[in-house]
Amino acid sequence: MLATTTSRATATTTRRQSTTTITSDPGILCFHHCNVKVFCFVLPLSCPHCNAQLDADADADADADANANAEGSANAVANASGVGSMTISRLLPFRLPYPFVRATQHPCAIVLRPSIGDFLNDYSNATDLHIAVTTSGGDIVEFDRDGLRRHRREDNPRDWWQSLLVGDVPEPWHYYWDEVLEQICGDSTRWSIARYEESSHNCYTFVLAFLQALSYAQLSDAARTKTSFCEKYIVPRTTTAGKYISLYRRLRLAGIHVQRHQPKQRLSKSVVAAGKDLKVAHTKAKTNGYICSNTYATRSHPRQTLCTIEE
Repeated sequence: MLATTTSRATATTTRRQSTTTITSDPGILCFHHCNVKVFCFVLPLSCPHCNAQLDADADADADADANANAEGSANAVANASGVGSMTISRLLPFRLPYPFVRATQHPCAIVLRPSIGDFLNDYSNATDLHIAVTTSGGDIVEFDRDGLRRHRREDNPRDWWQSLLVGDVPEPWHYYWDEVLEQICGDSTRWSIARYEESSHNCYTFVLAFLQALSYAQLSDAARTKTSFCEKYIVPRTTTAGKYISLYRRLRLAGIHVQRHQPKQRLSKSVVAAGKDLKVAHTKAKTNGYICSNTYATRSHPRQTLCTIEE
């Protein structure tokens, strides 16, 4: 019922469009020190903000703990378990959650990627996005200018190695998900190459039609309109992705990034009032996929908020 791409065609597409795709988590690390957050790929020996030796600090705290326990002093124990432990915990690094997934590894899901290239290297604020559906077996079903296509999980299409997981359903729904998807895809005329239209009948149209027929809770409720689904499912995922992409690109250039603590400021009543005036102006679909350009505007200054990349 669905056209299955051949391995040769997949390999050709891979060489042409996705030669620079990052296929795994680059491993961004973060730790706290001297009231700053430090982001890096490799832990430094000294704090880039205050130049203190990080390993020396940890050794000093460990020695203090050992001396306190040996002396048996209640005050020393209190200090060791308080200040000393607090210093060590500030130094402990953690790995930032990687926001992207390999689409074939997530059954019965809605997945999103740039139309060309990948998120980390190629995405910009004006990039078109392409959306698709996975089956319970991890196959990827998509509709674009080439019509309706199905990529088998074992073919492992490279274009979908770095995707955003937009939404999915629990395992009890998997059989019904596949059944509804086959029904939607059965209308071959509706999803033919001739019917494809870059701004009004594209991949986004296909995914929303499927979700509407699925009738699954909030996911299908939001899919009643392009604007609603974009606000509730697309924007939150791409906003998180945009922050990660911006940080990754800073680290790729500088190797390390220091974020100083910003004290919270109380907003004035006028600012709060202005914030209440923000409203969604429009959502549009275009070229070989979907670009969600929700424009939030005050009375005179519009701004785009989808997956904003800070260069």
